[in-house]
Formats: sequence, structure tokens, C-alpha cells
Amino acid sequence: MASSSSSPPPPPPSSHHADSSSSFSGKWEYDVFLCFRGDTRHSFTSHLSAAFRDRQVNFFIDNMLNKTESIDELTSVLKRCALSVVIFSEKFPDSSWCLDEVATISQSMTKFRHRVLPVFYRVDSSDVSGDSGSYAKTIERKYGARASKFWKKTHRASKSPEDRKRSFWVIRIESELVEAIVNCVQNTLLEMSPRVKPDNLIGIDFRVDEVVELLAMDTNDFRIIELWGMGGVGKTTLAKACYQRVISTVEGIKYHFVGDINQRDAMETRMEEMITKLYSTLLSESNLTYDNLLFDERKRRLSHLRVFLVFDDVENLSQIERLLLGNHLSSTHLFAPGSRIILTTRNKMVVGNVGAKIYHVDCLSHIESLQLFQLHAFGESRPSDDLMGLSSRAVSYCQGCPLAIKVVGGALIGKSRDYWVSFLSDMRQIPTPEIRHVLMRSYNALGGKEIQSLFLDIACFFYGTNKSLVTKYSPAYHLLEVLIDKSLCTCVGGSTAQGIYLDLSKASEIDVEANVFEGMTSLRFLAIIYSGNKEGAPKIHVPYDAFTTLPDSLRWLQWQKFPSKSLPSSFTPKNLVALSLEYSPILKRCWDVEPELANLVFLNLSHCINLVAIPDLSGSPKLEFLGLLGCKSLVELPSHVGDLNKLEVLDLRRCANLTILPPRLNSKFLKHFFLSQCPKVTRCPEIDSRELMILDLEQTPVRALPLAIYNIKEGGCLSLSGRHITCFPAISTSLDLLGLTFTLITEMNCYDDHQLGSLPRFSALELVANLQLKSLPKHLWSMVSRSLLIHYCPSIETLPEIFHPVTGFANIYIKGCLNLKSFPTSINNLKSLQLLGLDNTDIESLPPAIVELDQLTDLELPNNKRLKFLPCDIHKLAKLSYLNLSSCTKIKFLPELPPSLLTLCVSGCTLLQALPSNADKLRFKDLYFEDCPQLDPDLPQQVMLNFYDLAASDLHPKGVLQHSGSELPTWFDYKSSNHASDSCMMVQFTLPNCTTERRIKGIAFGLVCSLDIGEVDISVTCDCNIGNIAAAASWCSPSFGFGQDSQSDNVYIWYDKNLLGETKKGVILIREEADPWYERYAGLQGSFRFSLQPSIGQDPEKLRRIKIKSIGVSLLLSEQKNGAQGMLAVSKNKGKEVQE
Repeated sequence: MASSSSSPPPPPPSSHHADSSSSFSGKWEYDVFLCFRGDTRHSFTSHLSAAFRDRQVNFFIDNMLNKTESIDELTSVLKRCALSVVIFSEKFPDSSWCLDEVATISQSMTKFRHRVLPVFYRVDSSDVSGDSGSYAKTIERKYGARASKFWKKTHRASKSPEDRKRSFWVIRIESELVEAIVNCVQNTLLEMSPRVKPDNLIGIDFRVDEVVELLAMDTNDFRIIELWGMGGVGKTTLAKACYQRVISTVEGIKYHFVGDINQRDAMETRMEEMITKLYSTLLSESNLTYDNLLFDERKRRLSHLRVFLVFDDVENLSQIERLLLGNHLSSTHLFAPGSRIILTTRNKMVVGNVGAKIYHVDCLSHIESLQLFQLHAFGESRPSDDLMGLSSRAVSYCQGCPLAIKVVGGALIGKSRDYWVSFLSDMRQIPTPEIRHVLMRSYNALGGKEIQSLFLDIACFFYGTNKSLVTKYSPAYHLLEVLIDKSLCTCVGGSTAQGIYLDLSKASEIDVEANVFEGMTSLRFLAIIYSGNKEGAPKIHVPYDAFTTLPDSLRWLQWQKFPSKSLPSSFTPKNLVALSLEYSPILKRCWDVEPELANLVFLNLSHCINLVAIPDLSGSPKLEFLGLLGCKSLVELPSHVGDLNKLEVLDLRRCANLTILPPRLNSKFLKHFFLSQCPKVTRCPEIDSRELMILDLEQTPVRALPLAIYNIKEGGCLSLSGRHITCFPAISTSLDLLGLTFTLITEMNCYDDHQLGSLPRFSALELVANLQLKSLPKHLWSMVSRSLLIHYCPSIETLPEIFHPVTGFANIYIKGCLNLKSFPTSINNLKSLQLLGLDNTDIESLPPAIVELDQLTDLELPNNKRLKFLPCDIHKLAKLSYLNLSSCTKIKFLPELPPSLLTLCVSGCTLLQALPSNADKLRFKDLYFEDCPQLDPDLPQQVMLNFYDLAASDLHPKGVLQHSGSELPTWFDYKSSNHASDSCMMVQFTLPNCTTERRIKGIAFGLVCSLDIGEVDISVTCDCNIGNIAAAASWCSPSFGFGQDSQSDNVYIWYDKNLLGETKKGVILIREEADPWYERYAGLQGSFRFSLQPSIGQDPEKLRRIKIKSIGVSLLLSEQKNGAQGMLAVSKNKGKEVQE
């Protein structure tokens, strides 16, 4: 980035000779130093930075430098970077700092062979380097002729002959330019790395240096170094390299490398032969036998020998002790002082507590992985740009494991691109035999069935589950650390009858067999879930004796929408640790006859709307979580719940008929207590816990506040509600959140001026529906540090002024305060404000000082019926990206808006006559302008013509266009107006085959809806199926807010490049985590099903008054060469096309 300083660039440097000692070594802290001017920060540079991150190129961006430091700091950074990418832009020469950087980079090329990659962004190379170019003129005008001459010399020096031939200099499409630069950088990094020959090692040098430093061969103590890591990570390779380094540089030692110890230990004779050979070498006795090793004379001689030994592939301590002739590893008298032993092992704790230094052999970095992969997949050949992306994908699958990289690279050498795609897709599901052999060896080495079972449970069922919960699930929890020490928590176990995991989200009808669990006596884990919509359920046909055979061995029972009124009395849950039956609509009680639940830790019965009683928990002293959210039929919480001494979370939200609660909750560990929206609860239990972090009483009419509100820990949350609250609570604790809802507080009378230091402090303050609240304290901005939300407080007319600059305050949202006529004129003192929302207020204008909020990104001003205009210099808000003016019915014109703006909503602005004067230069991501009758009627057609260009570019990954109208644009390839129903429609077509030049980059979707109601929010969902296969999970547009009083048809178009793909177990992952489904199913017919869903809080009945009239799908292909313009940047040719 550039400084705005106008100081001249440095004088021409004195000549320097290249320092041979500083020549390139092949090791860098950063791959790329990124030099740019601020005019590209939020556009091209941000896209290039994102591409570097995606391809795992480690870059140093120049805003990480302290501009107050001398230029010597930059020189230090450049020495740690392999190459520099300099983005020459139109305003680059305006910055002396940028010119300083280029000068320093030029010197670095000469001094230590630094490489430079220049990029000319919207400028010609002749403008940068020519004598009459714009750069030279600007520099001469600002800094004088001497500086201009120096610039020409510096720039010529900074361009290598290779750089002058870069073909991407002439690329004009931004997405292709970014792709070309990243490919060029990665190829350059590979070229700059020391050329790898088949017998060379990747990434070994610095690892050897680190281990040799641990060895400290110049000291006289006895040291053991353990090289620990997963199978295939390169422990043996590293040990051999360290061995060669030491024996070639250290004199006066005896040395020996003992390999394959674990394999030889399985055969007694081979182990004896190995030990005999070891001591024969150390003692220089060729006729030594195993039987005469233990003679005292030999032990005496050994005690005078300084040795360096490597024991490779050690599994347990007994193997080491055999190698040391029965001596414990901690024994220091077997060999002379200064001796060293290196062990390689998969078991971190093989050495026990003997003071060994453990070196974790980590996986290769991305660049190292690419180097190794290139060696095995291409040999000495240079990879094509086409295969570079697939190479990165292959390397990411291997997770930096050298063995996997070698195997995969060897399997792909000389193969076609189609073979690569197919192989990598298959490899995600089934590893190659070589890799599987290594994993199975680690699994078999676990030994006992108990730890193997725990490993399989974690691999199959608990992946991603909180560790503390898993420890409670199994009595073998102490073995978790063993699995971690053996690097085994990411392998996949086999299928057994010990666990069942079913996702029934896609099922429409299920027949349950009688005695379905009969014979499953070892079943410990049962999870039946619905990962999609929890409200709907398939038709389930259940015989009366279906669940009578639930095995007593179960420890984890999770069954959403359990299809019975209770669990069978024959099921004895003595081993049960977790029970979750949420969303079970016919469940009335868990058991008809109460069982013993001595081991229960987790109980979740949330959303069981017919539940009338919870189990007897008086015999459950371990219970930590009790969830009863939304249990509408529950009347009483038994008194024994108050005696659960380890309870941490109690959730009683939205229990509409709950009336009776225990008088006291005695748990000293209670952290979260939710009692909101319980309209029949009038008394809150007293709480003994000093660990309380959340107390939620919102919309619950308790008559007296519990004393616990004064005991909430610092950083906790308190939500209070009710008409009995007439005074602001005297809280002295600093809270993360204080919420007051539906109270009769008239003022927040806190403290006088002299007590300012004793003010209560809240990170966030939320005031909702406090109808009599008239005034806020004048020290409000000292009390609240981060966020202020005021909704539906109609008596508030003003906010206090902001007397002093405030930092850290990020969000203000005021809604439904109908008498609020103005906002503080000193708003500019909120230096860190990022979001300002004023929704449905009485303000007529914004304070002029708002344009000084240089951190403001979101400005939301909907439904302000008296607001007539925005500040004319609002374009000065350099970070503003979101502006919402929907239903501001008196706004006629908009001023020039900031170039950073991405989203503009003017829906329902019925008097708006035109979009801002600079609209054609703005690169909107989202544009909403339905129900604006005064706008040019041709505007929708003009915008839609450019929407495809915008979608096909790499400018934004997602975008939305919304306006009044009845037709989709002509560029939609596939359309349909055939109705499956009013709220559902489908289009079908064959997915095209992808080639190198023709790839699917994303998909655009469109639909036309009609409605005969006012404002409503909906979500539009599209599911893709290939035959009966759910090829892609649903993805949604944002919730659409129709204009108020709108009676016309509406067009909705959106595109999405981060499509969602489906993986195992119904878990949804973004496209980068799953194979592209549209490539896997190329040539097959796909169906795209559009449907409407109400947004959260909306009445589902409103959907019946909305009809889908037509839909469309368009594939965004990489062969498109349209430039990325803004939605409103309409060319003359396109204008003629509209008229035609």
C-alpha cells in the first residue's frame, strides 16, 4: 500500500556488487512480496490475494510494514521473500512510498538475486517505463527531473528478460489475469527451488538443522531425541538424513543405524541378529555372538564409548530396553557421556518420562508438497498450466503426507487430464492399497479391543464432536490421549454393528420392521437424524413391538422425531450417557416405568410438543445438560432438578404452559439458564451458582428479580423482561450483553457526573419495546462499548450527544422509534462505527458529520417516510458497501455514491426518478429496485444485459438482481413455465461435458413471481438431482423483501459460484471441499427444482398467495470473454440491442 506523503523518493543508490553469500538458498519465510497502490486495494489486489490464499501461496502484503520504519525494514522483508509482485496502476507514481519500494526491490535484485514479477493493471507498460510515459511525467512533476531519471533507471533494472516476455501482460479479463499470475508465480517458485533429482529430498534441510540443534553434539550430557509422527510422514527419511549429517561432521564417535525394529521384533531370531550386529559394530568385534554380549568386560568397554545410534520404527519401550541390553532408557552409564540416541516412532509416549526431547515430524508445506508431487508426477518435465490446478487439488488431498504424495504422483504420471479427474475423485472415497496398508498397521498396533473400539467410534460417529462429551461417552476415555499420541484421530474405521448413523432427510416413507434391533447386543451408538427441515417428517409405519429390542448396551441414543409415545420399558438405560429425542411430536414421556439413569450426562427433549413429564433424574448425579426448549405441554419441572449438583445448562425457553419450578437451583456449576418466553412462570428460582454467565428471562413475567442478577460473572449476559420492572437494575458487573424488553422503565437513571468511574459497562445494550422509556443517560456512550440496539421505544425523541471520541463502538441499530427526529450531530466521534441502522423513524436528514465515519460499511435507512435526501458528499464514505433505502417514499434523487458500494436497495422508493449519477461506474453485487414506478422503464432491460457479464466474471462469487417485471432475460439457456405447483417448478437439461477451455464456473438462477399481498420475506431454494441422486445440496438466495403494497410481477435473478455439494452422512460442504458434481455427472440429465420457503418468523400461509410463473437456469462458462462491467455500465451496442 502507499502512503500519501509527498516526500521525494530516495536518491540513486551507490553501485553494489552482488553478494555471493546471500545467493538464493531455496528457503523463504514468504513466497511473494505484494507491492501495490491503495487504488487497487479493494478491487484487483483483493482478488489476487484471495487467489493466492486459495492456492496456498504465502504472501507478505506491504500494509504489514510499519510505514514509520526506515526503508531498511523493507530490505529485511525482501530477503525473506522469494519474489515480488509489483502491481503498477494509474495512481502508483503518486505515492513516494510505492516508489521507494520499487527502488528497494530493484536493489534487492542486484544484491541477493531477488526476482520481480511486474503486473500492469489498467496501464500500458510504456506508460511505466517510457521516457514520455505518464509515470515519468508524474514523478518529474512531483519530485523533479533527477527523481524521474532515477525512476527510469530503476524500472529498467527491475525488469528481467523473462519478465519482458510475460504473455499475461496483454490479458484484459481480470479473472484470467489473476489466474495467469498465480500460475506464473507457482511455476517461478518451482523454478527457483533447488532442482530436485530422484535421490534428493524435499524440505529436508531445515528439518535436519532443527534436529541437529536438539542433538547439540558439542555437549557432554546424554541425550535422546524422539522423532514422532504419523505413518508415512518421513520419520525414517529424516532420521537417515540426520545420521548422515552427524557421522560426516562429528569425529571420535561410534555410530550405527538400526532399522525396521518393529518388524524384526516379531521374529525373535531376527531381533537377536540385529542386536548382535549393533554391538559388533560398536565394539569392532566381528565374531561376537548374542550369548556372550553381557560379559562385564564388554559392558566396561561400552561405558567408555561415545556413541550415536538411530533406532528406527520403535513401537514400545521393551524394544528399546532389549537393544540396550536390558538397561532402562534413562540409564546413562551404558555409554560414555556425550552419547546420543535418535528414535523414530508413531507412539509419542514410547520413551515415557525420561527427559527425551520430542521432535514432531510435521507434514510438508504446500510448496514442498507441490515440489515432491511434481517430481513423481512429471519427472523432469514442466507441468502444463492446465494441470497446475489439479496438482494443487491432488496435493491438498494428500494433506502434506510424503508417502501419499509419492503414491498419488506415481499413479498419475503420463496420464490424461480426464484420468486425473477420475482418479482424484475416487481417491477421496477409497485410499490406494499402499496408503491403506500404512493406516491399517497403525490401527492394528493399538492392540486391545477397547482402544480399537474407541478409535472406530471417533472415526465413524464422533468426528468433529467436542472432546469433553466423547470422554463422558466411553469409560475408556483415558485412551483418547493414546490415540492422539499415536496420530490416529483422522483415520476411517470399518463398519460394525456397534454403531448406526442414519440421516432420513431425503426419505418420504419408512417401514420399520418388527424387533428391528433384535440381536444387536453390542450396539453402543445409535443416531437417527434429519439434517434438513426438522419440522417436516416422513410417513413412518411402526409395528407395536418395533422398539422392544433396543439393546441395554447403548451409551448414545439420538433419535429425532422418535415415532412412539415412549421408550420401551424393556430397555434398561443403565449405560446411557446421552439421550436426545428432540422434535418427537407424539412423545409424551420417556418411560412409563422410571428406570435408573446413573450415567446420564446429556438429556435433550427440545421441541417435543406433547411431552407432559421428564424422566426422574434424582438418580442422575452426573447430568450436565437438560434441554426442554419448546416443550409446550410441559407444566412442571420437578423439584429434584434443583438438586442436580453438576448441572451446567438448563434450557426452558418457549415452554408455553410451564408453571411450577423448583424454588432453588443448587448446582454450583450452572452457567446458562434460559427461561425466556414462558408466559405462565411468575417466579424465578434462586440460583446458587457463582459460575453463571447467561440468565435469560426475556418475555417471562416474573414478579421479582432473583438475586442471581447481581452474581452474573464478568462478561456474562442478562436478559430481563416484564412490566414489573420499573427501574433500571443497579448492576455493577461488566456484562457482554444487557437486554431489557417490555419493561415500564421511564429513564436509565444511573449515576451522577462524580460517579462516572462507577458506571455499569456493557459490550452490547438491547432495549426492545420499552414503551415508556423517554430518555437515555448522557453517559450512554461511556457505558456501552460495542453495540447499541433500540427497537420499538416510541417515547424516545433524542439520543445524547457524543462528547468525546469513542473507539471500538461498531454497531447502532434503531428501529420503530417513531418519534426520533434526529441523530447526534457529533456522530463523527464514533470513530469505529461500522453499521448504522435507522429503520422507521421520524428523521428528515442525516447529520453532515456522518461522512467522516471512515470505517462505516453498512448504512440501513429503510421505512423513513420523512427522509428526503442524503448528504451530498456521502461518496466520501470510502468503505461503505451496503446502502438500504427501501420504502423511503419521499426520496426523489440520490447523490453520487462511493465506489466501494456493492449493494443498493431502493425498493418501494415510489418517487425516485433516477439512480445516482455515477451508477454506471459502480460495480454492484446486489441491486434491488422493484416498485419504483418513476424510474426509466427501460432500466431493467439494461441492467439484465450486464448481469450475465458480471456473473461470468470473477468480480463477485454471488450476486442478486431484483426488480418489477414479468420476463427473464434472453440469456437464460434453460427456461420453464410448466407448473408443478404454485410454489414449486422444475427445469431439466443435460449437463455439458467440461474441457480445459470450457468449464462451469457457477450457475445463474432466475424466477418470476406474482403476488397479491404487501410486504413478505421468502427464501428461494433450488435443488439439483441427477436421476435419483441428490447431486447438490440446496442453496438459497437471500430472503427477498417484496415492496410494500406491490401488486405486480417481480423478477428475481441470482448467481452462485460457491455451489454446495453433498458428501457422506448428508453433511454439506462447500465446493472446494467436495468434487465438482457438475463435472462428475457431465453428459447426464439434471433437474433443477425451485421452491419457495417462508423466512424465519413469516406466516407460511402467505406462500399460498405467491405464485411462481416461470424459472430459468444459465450455466456460467469459462469460455465467456465478456468483460466485467458494473450492472449499469451499458455499452452503445448493447443499447441498440435493447431497442431492437
